[in-house]
Order: sequence, then C-alpha cells, then structure tokens
Amino acid sequence: MKRRGQVVVAAVLLIALYVMSILVMVYQAHAVFLQTRSPVAREIVASITGDFQRALAAMLAVATRAYFNYSRFSDLTGRFSNFGMSYYNRHNFTVARQVAKTFLEYWRQSVTKAYAEYGIQVSYSLERLDVSQYLNRSRAVYDLMKGYWYLPASGSYAYAKLRMNLTRLGLYNWESDVLVGLTVRVYRTPVSYSLPSSSSKGNVSLTINVLFDRGEYYGNLLAKGWVEIYYPEKVGSTYTGRWLKATIKDVRYDGMGNYTITFEPYVDILTDPLNGQRYVPVMVVVSDERGVLVEASAYNYIGFAIQKNTPSILYYYNSTTRSYAQVPRNSTTPFEVYTLEMSSNLSLYWLGNRLTVDPSLKLPPFPIMPIKQIRVNATLDGTRNTLREVPIQYENWTTVSWYGVNVDVPVGLADPQMDFVKGDRFNTRLVFQASYPSVTLKEQLVVLWWSDDLDAEPASYPTQIKFYYNQTHKDVWHPLYDVEFVDTEHQQARNYYNYYGVAALVLRDSYTGGAFGPYNLHAFDVYGSSLGRYRPYGKWEIYYQYMRYSWIQAPIRIFAVLNTTRVGNVYSSGDIRSDYYYTLAIVQIVNNTRYIPVTTYIYWSTTRSGEGYWLASMMGAGQADRFVYLNWSQTSSRINSTSSTPFAWGTDQDGRSDSVYHLSNPGFLLAMWGSGFGRALYLNIKGLQTFYAVGRNEMFACTMTAPGGAKQGSLEYVLWPYYNSYTVNSGTRLNFTTVIFDFRLSGTGWISCTGDSCWKNAYIYAPMFLEKYAPSVAPP
Repeated sequence: MKRRGQVVVAAVLLIALYVMSILVMVYQAHAVFLQTRSPVAREIVASITGDFQRALAAMLAVATRAYFNYSRFSDLTGRFSNFGMSYYNRHNFTVARQVAKTFLEYWRQSVTKAYAEYGIQVSYSLERLDVSQYLNRSRAVYDLMKGYWYLPASGSYAYAKLRMNLTRLGLYNWESDVLVGLTVRVYRTPVSYSLPSSSSKGNVSLTINVLFDRGEYYGNLLAKGWVEIYYPEKVGSTYTGRWLKATIKDVRYDGMGNYTITFEPYVDILTDPLNGQRYVPVMVVVSDERGVLVEASAYNYIGFAIQKNTPSILYYYNSTTRSYAQVPRNSTTPFEVYTLEMSSNLSLYWLGNRLTVDPSLKLPPFPIMPIKQIRVNATLDGTRNTLREVPIQYENWTTVSWYGVNVDVPVGLADPQMDFVKGDRFNTRLVFQASYPSVTLKEQLVVLWWSDDLDAEPASYPTQIKFYYNQTHKDVWHPLYDVEFVDTEHQQARNYYNYYGVAALVLRDSYTGGAFGPYNLHAFDVYGSSLGRYRPYGKWEIYYQYMRYSWIQAPIRIFAVLNTTRVGNVYSSGDIRSDYYYTLAIVQIVNNTRYIPVTTYIYWSTTRSGEGYWLASMMGAGQADRFVYLNWSQTSSRINSTSSTPFAWGTDQDGRSDSVYHLSNPGFLLAMWGSGFGRALYLNIKGLQTFYAVGRNEMFACTMTAPGGAKQGSLEYVLWPYYNSYTVNSGTRLNFTTVIFDFRLSGTGWISCTGDSCWKNAYIYAPMFLEKYAPSVAPP
C-alpha cells in the first residue's frame, strides 16, 4: 500500500510540473505578443485614463464650486447651464451629478471617435469605494460623486471604474479604478493667537492637513491651490449671523500635507461644553489646482441646555376665603412643551421673547451651510444617554416696518436648499420643541448638529397637523380640534355663521366637526344691538409646506397670517371700511401641544369714537357651564385674585338685563369649562399693559346668549363695554399675544377636580406663557 501511495504522489507531481511548464510557455508567448503591440496600447490606455481622471476632476470642481458659491465661480459653472446647472440648483448635488454624467457621456463619445481606428470600446461603471480612512468615520463614494463637508474632517470625491477594449490592438477587458479626491482636516485647537490691541486686530494660527486622491499628501497649496478662512461677524458680544472672509497673513507648509495658517482678526477661542476641547469657530475652504473644493468647519455640533423656569407651586388669592391658597402642580406635566425658534446667530425665542443666556455659556453661531443639513437632538429626561433626534422645521421670517414699528413676520416655510445665514431680505429660523414631562425635570439638553452629506434631504417627520382646503374647508386639522379660517375667500363657516369676509378662526371638534365657536381678533363699536361691529377684514395666508419639497408638510407648526388695512361688519355684507384700524395677526397651530398662540398688532389710522371696544374674544358655543378670571393688579397685594368668580352660566349680576356679564380688572387668565373639557385664554403681560394703557373701563365680559337666544358663553377682554362711548386716536397701537389653551378636568397631567375648582388645570400651565417664566439657555 505504501508503494502504491508513493506512485500516486509521484504521478501528481509530474502532472503539476507539466501543467506549470505549459503555463510558462503560454505566458512567454503572451509577453512576446504584448511586446510587439504594447507601446501603442500603453500610450492610448494611459492617455484615455488620464483624460478620464481629468474629466472626473473637472466635474467634481463644477459640483463643489457651485455648491460653495455658484455666483463667484459662474464663469465655470455657467458653462454647464444647458446641462441643468444653475443658481437655483446650486445646493442640489443630484443635479450636479446628472450634469457630470451627461458630460462624461459626451466625453465617452468623443474618445470613441478619436480612437476609432484602434477599435476602441470604452465605458465606465459606478462602483462604491470606502473613504473612511480619510475622514475618520464611516463614509463611501458612490453614484459617481460624493461630498462630505462642514465637519473638521471633510472631503470631496469622484470615483468610477473605467473599462476599455482596443480590439485592433488585441487588448480586451482592461479596467482601472479612477479616484479623484480632496480631503481637508482642521485641527480644532489653535496653535497660537494674539489678542487685539489699539494697533492690531489680533490674529489666530491653526493647522490643517490636506490630502488628495488616495490619501497622498498635498504639498501644492501655496503654489497651485488656495485656502480661505471665514469667521463669524460679531458686534459687541453678539454674533450677527453673518460670516466674513478673514485676511490670511501667513501660510507655512510643515510637511506631510500639514499647513499652519495665520489669519486676522482675532476670533474668540471657545470651549466645547460637552467635552472641554478648545476651538476657534471658523470655516476653512480649500481648493486644489484642479478646482476641486472642500469646505470644513472647526466644530461639528453646538450643545446647550434649555432650562424651564415655571414654578412647581402656584398661588392665588381666594376672594371667598380672603386668603392665599396653593395650587401644587401634578408630578407629571406632559403638556409643558415649548416651541422654540432659533436664528442664525443662535438667538432663541419663545412666543417672541428672546431667551436669556447664562453668561458663562459661549455659543458659536451656526456654520454656513444649506438649511437642509441641519438637525436637532434633545434629551428625554435631561441625561445625555437619552439624546435622540427630534423634529425640526425651517421657516423664513422677515422684519418689516409696519406703520413705523419693526415687526418680525413669517413669510413661509424656508427653501431647504438655501444657506442658513442672515440674509438681506429673509432670516431663517429653525424651530424645535423642548418637553418637560415631569415637574421635577428642570433642564433638557439640546444638541444642534448637521449632516455632512451634500446629498442630504431636508428632514421629514410624522405630524398630526395638516392643512385641508377645498370649496367648503380652509382648515388646519389637529388631534384636539380643527381650526377653520374664515376670511374673504372662505366667508361661510360650516353649519355656523357667514362672516362676510371678516377674518376669524372657528374651533371645531376634531371628531364631530361641531363648532366650539370663533376666536375674534379685535372688534370696535356696535351695530344696532349687536356687539363688535368692525372687525379685521381680509384673507388668511396659510404656510404649511416647504419650497421645492411640497410633499414635506410642516412637522411642528402651521402659520396663518393676516395683514390687512380694512375692517368689515360681521353682521352685514358690504359694510367694509379702510379708515379705522389696520391689523397684522399671526396664528400658530402647533403639533404635539394643547395651545394656539395668536400674536396681534393693531394700528389706528383714523381717530374714531365707538360704543364698546374688544381686544379679543373667544366664544363657547354654549358648551361651558362655569367661568373664571384672575384679577390684574400691579399695586394691590391681592395678586391673581379670583374676585367674584367662578360663576355659573346664566349669571348676570352687573345690574343690566343684557345677558352680558361684565366684571372689572381682568388679568392674564380667563377660563371656561363644562362636562369633561375646558378652554382658557391667556394674555401676555405686555398685552395686559397695552390693554390697560389704551382701555378706559377695562372689563372681563361673558356673553351668555348668542343672537336668537341660544346658549353661548364667552371669554372677552373688553377695553370698554358697549354701554360706554369713548374715542381712539389715530396713531394708537396695540401689540399683544393671546394663547388659546385646551385643558381637561382629569387624567395624566391634570388635577382631578369637580365643580368650581377645575379652572386650576388652566392655571397650572399659565406661567409657561408669561414673559417672566420664559425658558433660559444654560450650560449643558
């Protein structure tokens, strides 16, 4: 058996040697064949491959320069306008990619014609190549081109596999991986700095590392490329939201792709509040001689805490017991949700109030980038391990001079492809929410970050609000209620009254569609025995979807804006005047909340006298059984007194048989409730001050019955009642914010109550809408 096994092994070895000898002969024959033809083939292959790489680089240059600043490089980018490249699409990498593919097809056809005599067959395929080693995070280039910008390690890349046959030269199935790339790494901590003085602007030195293609060190930045640094403009201690180009004083090459750059002016060196690293808030832009461009940022997120400032225990003066009483809040407060706005200079707002910032917290402004890149994370319970992405909304606002007063007005949802910077016409605001589901939770951590992928789409999130419009509807749907906007184009409220073009909003049951009654923006004078003759007359503009991305609905809030110089008579068609007062009203229907803020500006163009003047009112459609209001007093020790309330529907003890109950000295809270539901009307403190500055005989009024005698019930802020006649002078202004709040009488987040005590469920959430208790920004 041993011998037989040895024979088999020997035979196998002999066969192997024979096969190897044949392979050697074949290889030698092939080598001889190539030697006779390869000089021409090699030159053609090298020429076409180099040309393809240059074509890729040119297309990557067009894409990256258009993305960075289309207008500045319009001499280049404009050449491809016939392919679809335009200023409008400058931040659309999909369009840039399609332009590149179109150009490369022209290139392929040209090469085929140029080398037709060699029987050339050329094509390329789009493959995937990992570039993680250049960016220190998991990233790849695919679909021809990718850009990963706005982080300390950023890059631009184009990659394809070139395939070629030269049939008349006997060359088949030749392939080559072709990569064009530029990578920039910004070392966050500055090398050195010089503070400004009377004779110097000061300066900062920082180090960057530049690589090209497959990680080769780029040493031509001084000779053939260029670098620019941008810093945030600052006036005093406040960033403006604008970015300016720094003056580069020196660029030193330190080898291995490293450059030390000194620029002026001095820029504040900040400390990352989450990890303690020091950094200078700048943007670095690098271009190589091929025109490929990369924009990097020295920081990749902005972290801070939103601190709530509402009290855990509230007090009020009980006019019945003549003593102060406590109202402890529930341990769960799921409806304390703040809808915050942030401008490009990182100023944050809540209901128009700019939030105070802890002086120890130094925040940078947002880097320059398209709005679509931006995201927000927030914590669930204030701890870092519960950070998760939350919905964000991009809005366009503008500051207008509204009859002599500067007013911030929303003009629609933003174009997500535009840059998030302070513009000459529009200022973008980012909107997100911070929730405080328990009374003991005082802070939520917020981290603003941005996607580095230039192909990023604007964030889309599920929402429970929706605009619905047809011949019978001009509604915003919300889980708690539908809001029907009546105006000049939608005059007839469904199964309710015809408003004859007067602008108002009618709250409706989200299940049955039944009307709860309207919210009336403003009213003046009487019409016979009917109250509130002249009210704002005009058309609501509804903003609910993004420019270009109409399929993405507003995830956080839908705006309705009324800007009119006319008033109309809700009781009679055609009684329209333009010589009373002008109105600007902004209504927000907010997802995931129980409140509707209404900000109103009034300007009286003409001096007028009238019987009765109403700041704002909300009807109850006969569903409320009890009513309450808190007194307003800036001098009395009986702050937030319930006065002679609560009272039941039908009460009218003011000495007039008119079914309207008037009570003096209303404060920031009016409320009504019935079986299982409640509705409150809050008025901000600035609005209260205006109310008492303009009013003559200020009242809380409750209209018990509607025209025709049906049960009504209402919450009304009255500057003077209908039985008084006073004059309003031209030039008079009113600016106030009311908040419509839906509350319940029991359940999670509510105090279990019965009868006259249920108003306290409106009271426990009232402080969040008052300026004094607005949130603040603190270190995380």
